Amino acid sequence: MIIQRLQLRNFRNYEKVSVDLDPHMNLITGKNAQGKTNLLESIVYLSLTRSHRISNDRKLIRNGEEFADISCRFEDSGIEKEIEAVIHQKGKTLMVHRQPVRKSSEFIGLLNVVMFSPDDLRLFHDQPKDRRRIMNQEITKISPVYLVSLSRYQALLKERNILLKSDSVNMRILDTLDEQMVTEEKVIIDYRRKFVDSIQKDIGTLYRRISSDQSEISVKYVCCTDDIENDDPLKEMYLMCRQRDMQYRTSTAGIHREDIRFEINGTPVEETASQGQKRMIVLAFKLALMNYIVRETSKCPVLLLDDVLSELDYEKQKRLLDMMSDTYQCLITSTEIPSFLKNQKMKEFQIINGTINPL
Repeated sequence: MIIQRLQLRNFRNYEKVSVDLDPHMNLITGKNAQGKTNLLESIVYLSLTRSHRISNDRKLIRNGEEFADISCRFEDSGIEKEIEAVIHQKGKTLMVHRQPVRKSSEFIGLLNVVMFSPDDLRLFHDQPKDRRRIMNQEITKISPVYLVSLSRYQALLKERNILLKSDSVNMRILDTLDEQMVTEEKVIIDYRRKFVDSIQKDIGTLYRRISSDQSEISVKYVCCTDDIENDDPLKEMYLMCRQRDMQYRTSTAGIHREDIRFEINGTPVEETASQGQKRMIVLAFKLALMNYIVRETSKCPVLLLDDVLSELDYEKQKRLLDMMSDTYQCLITSTEIPSFLKNQKMKEFQIINGTINPL
């Protein structure tokens, strides 16, 4: 998967820009607050149909304007594709080859990207819902089936919680909702297990290659059940929690309470790892995500690295870029050119206050 051209209009601090990218290495330099991260954010939006930084789409529209437009031409398995997202006051319009799509599920993941940003270091200290969100977004990019089941489950969960808040809970309706939720949960759990298994397969090796630290890194899926071969364990889970659910008037068990846990040498990362180790684990996790996408789709995603090099020493910088430069298209933001990159084959852009200048 190769982005050929990215065009922005009224997005964040960009009035109107068009940039042609190199199929391999792209270095985007500039001082702070010039728009480097905004550029990567626009690509993430085209992948997920939402920003990774804020939830209110209207804040992505340039001050004083009525809309923002992000469009991208990219090559996918030898086929040229064009996608576009127009953000306006009433929502957003998504288009493929200039034709509007009816559902986000028809758009999400057409352009598959993986991004590292400094904010990702919160991964280990965030709430479980934040780690579930990452898991959900990565799986939905490759599986419309997962997206449909997740959407159905969330709708059923909302209905169940409304029922639990009523003064008189209709048990027959509650039984029906539980059965319907179990059907969707089995699909979701199956995908989540495969996702975590794929990450676990690679994350330790990738960590050691980047960091040269021989610590053991693992990721574990904290599932709501150990058995998804039949419906009984999940149904029993709901029955066992029913009295508590009615007392607290909310659903206290299910896939909406699950988590993924990262460990270093058998202990939680957030308890024992240094800041440098955490950074290396996140990078290894992101590269493991790349491998997961390739396994599931046979396509290479685009890698976005936002200000990743500044916190790495020379050897780690070089090892990281050596691991990805020949395999993936990569966009890297930095305040300046790292010394070892100056003789590398790449395309460089400089951003000054929302203006992009090829160098």
